[in-house]
Amino acid sequence: MKKYIVLVTKEHYNPLGIVRTLGEAGIHPVVVAVKGDLQFVGQSKYVRERYYVDSTEEGIDLIIDKFANKNEKSFILTGDDVTVAMLDKNYDRLKDYFYFYNAGEAGRITHYMNKEVMMDLVTKHGIQIAKTWKVKVGEIPEDIIYPIMTKAINSIGTEWKDIVYICNNDDELKEAFSHMKSKEILVQQYIEKVDEISFDAFSVNRGKDVFTVLEANQVYNMPDKYSPYWMIKNSENKGMQEKIAKVIEEIGLEGIFEFEFMKDKNGNLWFLEINFRNTALGYSTTVAGMPQVIYWCESMEKGFIDKQKYYKKIPDGLTAMAECFDYDARVKVGKISETEWKKQYKGAECKMYKGRNDNLPFYIFLMHKYKK
Repeated sequence: MKKYIVLVTKEHYNPLGIVRTLGEAGIHPVVVAVKGDLQFVGQSKYVRERYYVDSTEEGIDLIIDKFANKNEKSFILTGDDVTVAMLDKNYDRLKDYFYFYNAGEAGRITHYMNKEVMMDLVTKHGIQIAKTWKVKVGEIPEDIIYPIMTKAINSIGTEWKDIVYICNNDDELKEAFSHMKSKEILVQQYIEKVDEISFDAFSVNRGKDVFTVLEANQVYNMPDKYSPYWMIKNSENKGMQEKIAKVIEEIGLEGIFEFEFMKDKNGNLWFLEINFRNTALGYSTTVAGMPQVIYWCESMEKGFIDKQKYYKKIPDGLTAMAECFDYDARVKVGKISETEWKKQYKGAECKMYKGRNDNLPFYIFLMHKYKK
């Protein structure tokens, strides 16, 4: 019997959104999760079976042992880079039994997760990036232009989020270097953003068939962080969609993905990264009436995307909120009153933690959060 398996390395609202998307479509998934202090994705009312393992590798072994069936391929779905890279590494073990995000050979997705490789590829297809230098930690490029932002070369490294610094001169960059464990990093021209734009999409048929489900932008600007509160709409930017499709076809990707950009004061879009997975906004596609997880699974079985059938007009003013994150980012630091925030919270049709009709994971998360 075909199974829908959600492999969770990191407990987050992202894989929880996958579970809820499946559940709301009448599909009760299996959750295989790496043990940790927080266990809330597997507690969704939609989960049929749950297993806890000590590592992602052990999770893959369990999935192969229990659910591999050549006569009826099952689906493995996930929402984090580490798990995608591990599935990519095990491509040859999985390909005959499962549908999962892949690029046709072992290691190919991981190759394109490297920021340097990624930026070279998107530049080739006409997508604009900020001037970037690859340096050894401690090395300052001779032609550096301040301000700059430091970045990890690969998003599956151990300190990729902790390595981000905004520096305005040599002294600040030297200070940033002193906090880094990586041997090499990227130093990138800092673009002052006024907005973040993301394109959430999926692909099948070795990347030849791509459907952009939605375009999102931030409701308010957080200069040096990603926003946890978004406006959701259909994408009308056909030019960027075409460029994205060419990138995905060259990779040969079959999967759910997201392209992220910064928007500057002149309206220019500057490439940030590709996420080769269901992303933070994945559940918003479901609330918008175009559940990309369901659509991707159906399309993988058919071998093509029925875009005419899948396309829906997204209602004007649809918002999505990662409410626990957003509360901390604004109410706790005094950027907005609790009364005003509650109005926005109630008006957000898509809530990432509380969901629509699945409350237990939300309360487990709150108990964990406030126990710290």
